[in-house]
Amino acid sequence: MAGPGYKRSWKNLLLNKRYQLRFTLFMVGIAAVLMACLGWWVMRVAEDATNVAMAKVRGEACPKIPELTETPSTDDNTAVPMKLDDGSGSGSDSGSAQPTPDQPPLPEPPQPHAPPAVDTATALKAVANLWCITPASCKPASTEPLVIRARNCDAYVKKKLGDPASVEALRKAMITVVRCEGGQTVSVADAPEPEHHVTVQIDESSMTLTPTVPNDYADSIVKHWQCEMRQAGAIDSLYRGRRLILWVLLATGVVLSLGLAVYGIKMTHRVAGPLFKVSLYLAKMKDGRFDKVYNLRKGDQLVDFYDHFKAAHAGVVTMERADIDHLKAVIAAAEAAGSGDHEAVAELKKALARKEKSLE
Repeated sequence: MAGPGYKRSWKNLLLNKRYQLRFTLFMVGIAAVLMACLGWWVMRVAEDATNVAMAKVRGEACPKIPELTETPSTDDNTAVPMKLDDGSGSGSDSGSAQPTPDQPPLPEPPQPHAPPAVDTATALKAVANLWCITPASCKPASTEPLVIRARNCDAYVKKKLGDPASVEALRKAMITVVRCEGGQTVSVADAPEPEHHVTVQIDESSMTLTPTVPNDYADSIVKHWQCEMRQAGAIDSLYRGRRLILWVLLATGVVLSLGLAVYGIKMTHRVAGPLFKVSLYLAKMKDGRFDKVYNLRKGDQLVDFYDHFKAAHAGVVTMERADIDHLKAVIAAAEAAGSGDHEAVAELKKALARKEKSLE
């Protein structure tokens, strides 16, 4: 009767490394690929859900902070006049401004005088110096049209009419018309007027701007920033939830891979163990040893195969015992006949000893 089975030892789990590792790595690889695909799909759905939730949070409008309005105020009710430099003729209102009671009266503007008489010869000489120069030629005469002879006369006249000094010289000489010889006639009155610049001086005033603060201004600020912080906290919570899902998926994948690796090695060991024991017993039988065959450990696979091997081993051992009994009987008969010293009997004794040793 076979003895009790062996207990499983963790240090001997890898009995057939090639078979066990191949099967285990294949199983872990398939699980890792499936877990990666599942994780990608879960993270994609989580990303969409997070974006929708953040859009909903951002869509909630927070109370706005009311704007401060500035109300102008002065220390007194007096207006501050503006000083206009009337050197270039600013207008009729600048000389008629009434002084305020708190200010000194403005000085009276000087009375205009009649323009001085202009020397006609001097005026004509000025026209000749400004108009009748190269590449043009002319002979100015007072109160008569000025006839210009020049190439591109129209452009020359247009350019001169844009010069205030040239136009002023024509007016002083009482020349009202400029005509190109064989060309257009232009009136001096159509010449553009020179620009007048007015210098405006504004004295410092006592005007101040006083902001108008609503009664609920502080409450509005508190409500606004409470809403902003609540939305920021909600968005941060959504980001943390998405990261938590990612870490859970990674941890699950690692734990699943390790668990499958341990389970695969243990399961393959339940198959490799019986095969390993059968190979050991066959190696001993090859060497002529018929050791005791022990039972399989609890949970081992290939039980039927091992039982067949065990029965075959027991049959061979039975045959060996029968041969031993037969050899003993032959040797005893030979010794009884007085042939115990025969060479054949000696060979039978050696065979008997070898068979008995194989069954120890």
